[in-house]
Amino acid sequence: MGLATMKEIAELAGVSVATVSYVLSGKKKVSPAKRERVLNAVELTNYKLNTIAKSLRTSKTEIIGVLVEDICGLPVPEIVDGINQMLSDSGYQVLLNNLQLLNKLYNQYEQLSQYISTINRGIQLLEDARVDGIIYIAMHDRRIDGIHQPVNIPLVFAYANSDDPASLSVSYDNHFSSYDITQHLIQLNHKRIALIAGHTNSSATKLRLSGFRAAMNEAGLHVPQEYIRWGDWEFHSGLEQTNMLLSLKIPPTAIVAMNDVMAAGCYAAAYKRKLSIPEDLSVVGFDNQPVASFLYPNLTTVALPNKKIGLTAAKHLLWRLEGREKIPANTTLPCTVIVRDSTAPPK
Repeated sequence: MGLATMKEIAELAGVSVATVSYVLSGKKKVSPAKRERVLNAVELTNYKLNTIAKSLRTSKTEIIGVLVEDICGLPVPEIVDGINQMLSDSGYQVLLNNLQLLNKLYNQYEQLSQYISTINRGIQLLEDARVDGIIYIAMHDRRIDGIHQPVNIPLVFAYANSDDPASLSVSYDNHFSSYDITQHLIQLNHKRIALIAGHTNSSATKLRLSGFRAAMNEAGLHVPQEYIRWGDWEFHSGLEQTNMLLSLKIPPTAIVAMNDVMAAGCYAAAYKRKLSIPEDLSVVGFDNQPVASFLYPNLTTVALPNKKIGLTAAKHLLWRLEGREKIPANTTLPCTVIVRDSTAPPK
């Protein structure tokens, strides 16, 4: 049977169209007997309105709202995949709202705070749709302040955390991942290791820098000031900053780039100087983007647990809906160092 109209439902229930509208919208009280007749008629007509009827009876829709800053953001598709897997296995449906912020920001993720009103409108739309819970997916890991907390609807942040004490968050470990990949170079006996960082005010940059410094300090290795270079997450900055490093009187034997795209810029700079990777220069990246496998030699990098972030965020939301106690407020998942062919002991 096709989609039923309100008129058809009204005829089946023996009430007016207005009464059907009042029952489905909840905007006006209807006598229990008429309300029951309308809900029964809805159940007999089609599945879509049956979901509405069920929600009116149980106060649950079995729908989870997923709000994404941009579906094209680097980690978002894998996170959504994890959420879909967990929720579909549990009998829930997903209602996705894409804010499409990527083109507005390019890579200036620190300016996302300017779009809090847009984000809050997106949450309000999902709240109005009577979803049972909301998962918010960031496209750049950071702390998010000023988010509207929906009334009686649990909220989980994926790939970010929040100042809201009522919400939950699931993200990954920037500090120790950077520590681990720097350790990989140290274990290969590199002592002159440079770093190409992202934006200076990025929370990811700060944490990855702290992990790099912790590994170097623990090994008793000095990091000259000129070995810390500031990029902007893009290829050209990796190329430019590597040229600066290789022009030093004592150049590094290894470079840690804070993402794979800047690491690709390191490759280009080395190629132009007729330097071989990894024989003359070891290079590592971060994020395990597709470019890491396309580069030759393949890039050693850090793989983020994006799908697991989605799975865990959905699992914790379901636990909250079940009324479980002692759910971790902030969950930080470990990353994995993927050793490929771009690293070797120095000459």
